[in-house]
Amino acid sequence: MASSSFRTSAAACAALLASSVRATNAGTNQPADVIQQRMFGTGCLPGPFQFDAYPTCVTAASEEDVPWAPWTSRPYCADNTSYCAFTNSDFQGPNRGVSIIDVEPSSIENASSAVASIAKLLSSPASAPPPASADESSPPYEMRDIPGKGKGLIAIRTIPRGQVFMIDYAALVVDSQLPGRVRRAQGVELLKEAIERLSGAEEVLSLARSSNEPESVSVYEDVMKTNAFTVEITGKAYMALFPRIARMNHACKPNVITRFNATTLSNIVMAFRDISPGEELSISYSTFGLPSAERQEKLLSTWGFKCTCDLCSLPPDELAVSDDRRTKVARLSREVINLVEKGGAENLKKALELYKEAVDAVEEEGLVPHMGNHYQVLGQLWAAAGDVERGREWVKRAKEETAAFEKQINV
Repeated sequence: MASSSFRTSAAACAALLASSVRATNAGTNQPADVIQQRMFGTGCLPGPFQFDAYPTCVTAASEEDVPWAPWTSRPYCADNTSYCAFTNSDFQGPNRGVSIIDVEPSSIENASSAVASIAKLLSSPASAPPPASADESSPPYEMRDIPGKGKGLIAIRTIPRGQVFMIDYAALVVDSQLPGRVRRAQGVELLKEAIERLSGAEEVLSLARSSNEPESVSVYEDVMKTNAFTVEITGKAYMALFPRIARMNHACKPNVITRFNATTLSNIVMAFRDISPGEELSISYSTFGLPSAERQEKLLSTWGFKCTCDLCSLPPDELAVSDDRRTKVARLSREVINLVEKGGAENLKKALELYKEAVDAVEEEGLVPHMGNHYQVLGQLWAAAGDVERGREWVKRAKEETAAFEKQINV
């Protein structure tokens, strides 16, 4: 939607411009470009107007001619709110783009914001290379119809554990507090503007929806609610939508994990374990590590479906064993923290024993892609308990475990 200064009809604008130019040529002390800038607030003309002396905004020679650069269109601000939609339709290619819905920078007490951070990124792309490499000319997956799930991604060749095989960039970044600070209609209006201004708007709007009453919920709101991640940028929580990652369906024991880079707005996707051809690529929508009842409640209330993944479909006795392990990890972790905080040789020894039990349960349940972080903690606990040599052995093992997994990420 255009701003109020651009709503004049084509004929009226043309007449006003011609009148201003004639007045300048007749002897006014103000150059024509000054008059034109006062009329339109920029060094180019809106819409279809084309005069030799005034290029259209679309074909203006440089960003310096556009006062709202690096945004490729004037930011759209909802009436009676401090929220605006800022769009760069060229971000990461001709069919992508990024839109940010946030409060106007001038009204932010802390100057640090996603808008300022992303504007800086867009203004100096050479300083923000991708965080990792992935051969995307021939991806190891393809999109297919998945019975009962809609679209999904299927591996078409082996993807080794730890390999980065996709880098996706945010198409939408929305202040997580937006729903509580604007009326629903205003939020939908902002989402509509933010999405439709993207070069890749069709890709976003074709993503899955989860509302039980899709005819009564805006597609813009439904798509965002169904597919967005929670991320942190400049210390603030945002909802971010990554179009290709959004094609991956949920599993409570996924074979894929992601890592978000707030500096580049990228999400790298890597194999949690070795993935065989024909396997569906999956991520976890819920908090990883929850027992089955809590997972199902979260998935049903937020995304509207009952999970039927391989883990949730186990026989009741096997599912109960999994739940026991997950509950045990959470309980032991809390006990270890309490013992460490109390201090003392006996408490540290007890914490070490409990943490060893927790690590065994983590490994059996497959809750992490590598055990490096847990081995590091074990090493620190051994050292704190007085066995420095054994502590060093576990720290060394932690580094080796982490390095083996991280090797693929930096290839």
